[in-house]
Amino acid sequence: MIDLRRLQLLQALDQHRTVAGTAEALRVTPSAVSQQLASLAKEAGVALVERHDRRFLLTGAGRVLLERAHVIFAEMERATADLHAYSAGDRGVVRVGAFSTGISDLIAPALARLRESHPGWSFEVVQAEPEASTEMVRDGRLDIALTMSTSHMPPAGDPEFRTEPVMVELFDAILPYQHPLATRTDLHLAEDLAGEDWIMSAPGTAWHSCVTGATSQAGFQPRVAHTVDDFSAVFALVRAGLGIALMPRLAWTGHNPPNVVVRGVGETARRHIVALTRAGAGAEPLITAVREAASKVPVPSVGPFAVAG
Repeated sequence: MIDLRRLQLLQALDQHRTVAGTAEALRVTPSAVSQQLASLAKEAGVALVERHDRRFLLTGAGRVLLERAHVIFAEMERATADLHAYSAGDRGVVRVGAFSTGISDLIAPALARLRESHPGWSFEVVQAEPEASTEMVRDGRLDIALTMSTSHMPPAGDPEFRTEPVMVELFDAILPYQHPLATRTDLHLAEDLAGEDWIMSAPGTAWHSCVTGATSQAGFQPRVAHTVDDFSAVFALVRAGLGIALMPRLAWTGHNPPNVVVRGVGETARRHIVALTRAGAGAEPLITAVREAASKVPVPSVGPFAVAG
């Protein structure tokens, strides 16, 4: 490995042609110049300078090396400028992971905004479910994870990680268009929905845990008629009149399935969406942009129907 400081010395020698002139320009002793030149030749494995009286000239090998040195020094200057820009918040490279609806409803609009406001930043997006996000941040596969407050999150106060709140996501009732409750503008969890056939995800998933946690607090266990993990399948089953679902708000925004209504629910399930990073890392300006996207997530309509074909 060639020492960059010795390359700079070789460049100075090419300009000043004498050891004394080089030493004076670099503010070192002539003996230090001679020692560093000898070490550089040893690193390169070939003679780099030849002496003519009191002057030193570069050999052919020295010229080849110095041509590369100019490129190296230019790249180092660019790297230094990039670091200054990063420190000033004008540049960065970030690998961000999120669950599917977090990507579509929060990450995508946030990055679209940042392309305009922070063109020096670049982002790589990876789909990462909550149960995998913590390990992906820990081992460096992600710089930031948009995730949920589940049992897979590191414990509060863990010195290895930093969490930033993004939003509290409520769960809304998805009903068939012809359902008797469809004309209501707001519903109560136990009073209105306890006797329904429910469509839910499998036990052990974040969606299932959130919903059953809320129903337990409300004093009942839902009668699960259908178990699916894909939200488009939920809409299809609800539209067919086969049950109702309590769906996280980010899951239904942006969709317009026919013959389905969305209603707000009192005492509903909720989950906290957070940004997870390593303790020493910063995630601005992404977190600010994600929070702005979260503030624009729609809520169920107060009119007769929220989503209808």
